[in-house]
Formats: sequence, structure tokens, C-alpha cells
Amino acid sequence: MKEIKLSIDKEGRWFFQGEEITHRRTYLLFNKNLIRDENGKIKVRLGQEECLVEPEDAPFVVKSLNFNLGADGRLKSITLILNDESREELIPETLFIGQENVLYCLVRQRTFTARFSRNPYQLLFPYIQHAEEENRFFLLINGQEYDLLKWEEKRESAAAN
Repeated sequence: MKEIKLSIDKEGRWFFQGEEITHRRTYLLFNKNLIRDENGKIKVRLGQEECLVEPEDAPFVVKSLNFNLGADGRLKSITLILNDESREELIPETLFIGQENVLYCLVRQRTFTARFSRNPYQLLFPYIQHAEEENRFFLLINGQEYDLLKWEEKRESAAAN
């Protein structure tokens, strides 16, 4: 029996046996039905059938952002627009910086990682603040500071709390 191979590249494109899946409805169906099993492996589940998926990086990509500002002009929240055309509010405490200074966050109820593509990263840049005395970068959302940490620093900070 031939093994079925599904993969996702770092830009969020899906591949079947090395060929890109370009049929929009199939692409959206696969994204919608991604699951993480009890061992942490990423799979597509359609009915009773499951197939292992091998992501090159994060299984989701942030394609754009909507900034929600208060009457005072301050940033209240950020809505993510993902590669599967879904929208969800950013959970700012899940932001972290990965290799090559790529920004990531958690999506789908903190189940999956999403990689920020270049455009949303650039859209976010004006909202990133720098505290020179502490040499740290953060987002100020709804009056609260959220540090932008490297993944290793994020884990260490979480372990200390």
C-alpha cells in the first residue's frame, strides 16, 4: 500500500505527494480539518479517516491583520486573517520570535502555531515599542504590555512564573 504524503510549506501551501494542492475548496477543507493528536502530531481528519501532515514550519500563516482601535486611538485588539481565510483575535501573550526573527503566535484555541508572513509583520511594526532602559520590545494592547521574546526566552519566562 502506497503511503499518502501531505505536507505544508512555510508559506501555508499544501502539497499531496509533492504536488501543490491548488483547488481552493480542497485547500480550505484540509485547513479546516487539521487536528493535533494525543502525541502532538498534526493530521487531517475527514470523517473516520486521518492522514499525517508534515509542516515545513507552522501549519498556519498570518496573511493580514485588522487593528481595532478605541475612541482614544489606542490599540484595543488585533484580528488575524489566516491563510485558510479564517479570522480570529490575536492572543498577544502567545506571540514569540522564532529563527531568523520570524514572528509567530498560537491560533485555534492555542492548538497550532501560525507564522507571520512579511506583510502582516510590517503592518504590526508601527505598534511595536522599545523600552531602551530594559532593551526590550513589546506591544501595548488595551493598556497591557506584551513582550516580544525569542521562543527560548518565552519558555524560560513561563517556567519561572
